Amino acid sequence: MAKAQKNKVESKVKTIRTPDLFSRVASIIEQAQDNVLRAVNTNMVIAYWLIGREIVNEIQQGKERAVYGKSVIDKLSDLLTLRYKKGYSKASLWDFRRFYMIFPDRMPEIRHIGCGELDDPSILHNACGEFKSEVLKDTDISLNKEKNVKGFSPNLGWSHYRALMRVENENERLFYEIEAEKERWDVKHLERQIHTFLFQDY
Repeated sequence: MAKAQKNKVESKVKTIRTPDLFSRVASIIEQAQDNVLRAVNTNMVIAYWLIGREIVNEIQQGKERAVYGKSVIDKLSDLLTLRYKKGYSKASLWDFRRFYMIFPDRMPEIRHIGCGELDDPSILHNACGEFKSEVLKDTDISLNKEKNVKGFSPNLGWSHYRALMRVENENERLFYEIEAEKERWDVKHLERQIHTFLFQDY
Protein backbone atom coordinates (compact mmCIF):
# COMPACT_ATOMS: atom_id res chain seq x y z
CA MET A 1 0.00 0.00 0.00
CA ALA A 2 2.71 2.47 1.03
CA LYS A 3 4.88 1.41 -1.92
CA ALA A 4 2.00 1.90 -4.37
CA GLN A 5 1.31 5.33 -2.89
CA LYS A 6 5.00 6.27 -3.22
CA ASN A 7 5.08 5.14 -6.87
CA LYS A 8 1.94 7.18 -7.56
CA VAL A 9 3.55 10.28 -6.02
CA GLU A 10 6.77 9.75 -8.00
CA SER A 11 4.90 9.44 -11.30
CA LYS A 12 2.94 12.64 -10.57
CA VAL A 13 6.16 14.47 -9.64
CA LYS A 14 7.47 13.77 -13.16
CA THR A 15 4.52 15.72 -14.61
CA ILE A 16 5.35 18.84 -12.55
CA ARG A 17 7.20 21.49 -14.53
CA THR A 18 9.73 21.95 -11.72
CA PRO A 19 9.98 18.64 -9.83
CA ASP A 20 12.68 20.09 -7.56
CA LEU A 21 9.97 22.35 -6.09
CA PHE A 22 8.18 19.26 -4.78
CA SER A 23 11.44 17.94 -3.29
CA ARG A 24 12.15 21.23 -1.52
CA VAL A 25 8.62 21.55 -0.11
CA ALA A 26 8.55 17.88 0.94
CA SER A 27 11.88 18.41 2.72
CA ILE A 28 10.45 21.41 4.62
CA ILE A 29 7.37 19.43 5.68
CA GLU A 30 9.40 16.40 6.78
CA GLN A 31 11.80 18.60 8.77
CA ALA A 32 8.84 20.28 10.49
CA GLN A 33 7.29 16.90 11.32
CA ASP A 34 10.63 15.70 12.69
CA ASN A 35 10.91 18.87 14.82
CA VAL A 36 7.40 18.37 16.22
CA LEU A 37 8.14 14.74 17.10
CA ARG A 38 11.43 15.71 18.73
CA ALA A 39 9.74 18.51 20.71
CA VAL A 40 7.13 16.06 22.03
CA ASN A 41 9.81 13.52 22.99
CA THR A 42 12.04 16.01 24.73
CA ASN A 43 9.17 17.61 26.62
CA MET A 44 8.08 14.19 27.84
CA VAL A 45 11.62 13.67 29.20
CA ILE A 46 11.12 16.79 31.33
CA ALA A 47 7.65 15.64 32.36
CA TYR A 48 8.95 12.24 33.48
CA TRP A 49 11.78 13.88 35.45
CA LEU A 50 9.29 16.22 37.17
CA ILE A 51 6.92 13.33 37.92
CA GLY A 52 9.85 11.42 39.40
CA ARG A 53 10.74 14.41 41.56
CA GLU A 54 7.15 14.68 42.86
CA ILE A 55 7.11 10.97 43.72
CA VAL A 56 10.47 11.15 45.51
CA ASN A 57 9.37 14.22 47.51
CA GLU A 58 6.10 12.55 48.47
CA ILE A 59 7.74 9.28 49.51
CA GLN A 60 10.34 11.07 51.62
CA GLN A 61 7.51 12.39 53.79
CA GLY A 62 6.39 8.84 54.65
CA LYS A 63 7.73 7.26 57.84
CA GLU A 64 7.86 3.69 56.54
CA ARG A 65 9.26 4.57 53.13
CA ALA A 66 9.23 1.16 51.43
CA VAL A 67 5.59 0.42 52.29
CA TYR A 68 4.48 4.02 51.84
CA GLY A 69 6.35 4.33 48.53
CA LYS A 70 4.62 1.28 47.06
CA SER A 71 1.25 2.59 48.23
CA VAL A 72 1.89 6.05 46.73
CA ILE A 73 2.93 4.64 43.36
CA ASP A 74 0.10 2.08 43.24
CA LYS A 75 -2.58 4.71 43.94
CA LEU A 76 -1.05 7.32 41.63
CA SER A 77 -0.76 4.78 38.80
CA ASP A 78 -4.41 3.77 39.19
CA LEU A 79 -5.59 7.40 39.08
CA LEU A 80 -3.38 8.38 36.13
CA THR A 81 -4.41 5.28 34.18
CA LEU A 82 -8.08 6.11 34.81
CA ARG A 83 -7.54 9.57 33.33
CA TYR A 84 -4.92 8.98 30.61
CA LYS A 85 -5.53 5.27 29.84
CA LYS A 86 -1.90 4.27 29.17
CA GLY A 87 1.70 5.28 29.84
CA TYR A 88 1.49 5.47 33.63
CA SER A 89 1.75 1.89 34.83
CA LYS A 90 3.32 1.16 38.21
CA ALA A 91 6.52 0.07 36.43
CA SER A 92 6.63 3.37 34.51
CA LEU A 93 6.22 5.42 37.68
CA TRP A 94 9.05 3.49 39.35
CA ASP A 95 11.15 4.30 36.26
CA PHE A 96 10.32 8.01 36.57
CA ARG A 97 11.31 7.92 40.24
CA ARG A 98 14.59 6.23 39.37
CA PHE A 99 15.17 8.70 36.50
CA TYR A 100 14.97 11.63 38.93
CA MET A 101 17.18 9.87 41.48
CA ILE A 102 19.87 9.17 38.85
CA PHE A 103 19.78 12.72 37.44
CA PRO A 104 18.77 14.77 40.53
CA ASP A 105 20.95 17.81 39.76
CA ARG A 106 19.63 18.46 36.28
CA MET A 107 17.54 21.53 35.67
CA PRO A 108 14.10 20.58 34.30
CA GLU A 109 14.67 22.05 30.85
CA ILE A 110 15.78 20.95 27.42
CA ARG A 111 19.11 22.50 26.59
CA HIS A 112 19.20 24.58 23.41
CA ILE A 113 21.91 23.14 21.22
CA GLY A 114 22.26 26.11 18.91
CA CYS A 115 23.73 29.44 19.88
CA GLY A 116 24.84 32.72 18.33
CA GLU A 117 21.71 33.47 16.32
CA LEU A 118 22.63 35.69 13.37
CA ASP A 119 20.69 38.63 11.93
CA ASP A 120 20.83 37.14 8.44
CA PRO A 121 18.13 34.41 8.42
CA SER A 122 19.78 32.66 5.48
CA ILE A 123 22.80 31.83 7.64
CA LEU A 124 22.32 29.02 10.11
CA HIS A 125 23.46 29.50 13.69
CA ASN A 126 26.51 27.70 14.98
CA ALA A 127 25.94 24.58 17.05
CA CYS A 128 27.37 24.75 20.53
CA GLY A 129 25.68 22.28 22.88
CA GLU A 130 26.50 22.60 26.55
CA PHE A 131 27.83 19.05 26.70
CA LYS A 132 31.53 19.36 25.97
CA SER A 133 33.22 16.13 25.02
CA GLU A 134 36.53 17.73 26.04
CA VAL A 135 35.40 17.26 29.64
CA LEU A 136 36.21 13.57 29.23
CA LYS A 137 39.89 14.39 28.79
CA ASP A 138 40.04 15.45 32.43
CA THR A 139 40.89 12.83 35.02
CA ASP A 140 37.72 13.47 37.02
CA ILE A 141 34.62 13.99 34.91
CA SER A 142 32.43 14.59 37.94
CA LEU A 143 34.36 17.74 38.89
CA ASN A 144 33.38 19.38 35.61
CA LYS A 145 29.96 17.85 35.19
CA GLU A 146 28.03 20.59 36.98
CA LYS A 147 29.53 23.26 34.72
CA ASN A 148 28.69 21.42 31.52
CA VAL A 149 25.47 19.49 32.15
CA LYS A 150 22.50 21.68 33.00
CA GLY A 151 19.45 20.11 31.41
CA PHE A 152 18.53 17.32 29.03
CA SER A 153 19.60 16.93 25.42
CA PRO A 154 17.02 17.72 22.73
CA ASN A 155 18.60 14.93 20.68
CA LEU A 156 17.90 12.23 23.26
CA GLY A 157 14.45 10.86 24.00
CA TRP A 158 13.04 8.90 26.90
CA SER A 159 14.25 5.60 25.42
CA HIS A 160 17.83 6.95 25.38
CA TYR A 161 17.59 7.95 29.04
CA ARG A 162 16.09 4.58 29.97
CA ALA A 163 19.12 2.90 28.39
CA LEU A 164 21.48 5.30 30.19
CA MET A 165 19.79 4.57 33.52
CA ARG A 166 21.04 0.99 33.29
CA VAL A 167 24.66 2.22 33.40
CA GLU A 168 25.69 2.11 37.07
CA ASN A 169 28.90 4.17 36.93
CA GLU A 170 28.17 7.90 36.83
CA ASN A 171 31.21 8.84 34.72
CA GLU A 172 30.49 6.05 32.27
CA ARG A 173 26.86 7.12 32.03
CA LEU A 174 27.89 10.72 31.32
CA PHE A 175 30.31 9.50 28.64
CA TYR A 176 27.57 7.62 26.80
CA GLU A 177 25.15 10.53 27.14
CA ILE A 178 27.69 12.93 25.61
CA GLU A 179 28.59 10.57 22.78
CA ALA A 180 24.94 9.72 22.02
CA GLU A 181 24.15 13.41 21.73
CA LYS A 182 27.24 14.35 19.76
CA GLU A 183 27.02 11.44 17.31
CA ARG A 184 23.19 11.42 17.13
CA TRP A 185 23.02 7.74 18.08
CA ASP A 186 19.66 6.05 17.90
CA VAL A 187 18.66 3.96 20.92
CA LYS A 188 19.77 0.64 19.46
CA HIS A 189 23.20 2.02 18.63
CA LEU A 190 23.51 3.49 22.15
CA GLU A 191 22.60 0.14 23.71
CA ARG A 192 25.08 -1.63 21.46
CA GLN A 193 27.88 0.74 22.51
CA ILE A 194 27.01 0.23 26.18
CA HIS A 195 27.04 -3.57 25.80
CA THR A 196 30.40 -3.50 23.97
CA PHE A 197 31.93 -1.44 26.82
CA LEU A 198 33.05 1.41 24.52
CA PHE A 199 33.78 3.52 27.62
CA GLN A 200 36.61 1.21 28.65
CA ASP A 201 38.45 1.95 25.40
CA TYR A 202 38.88 5.63 26.42
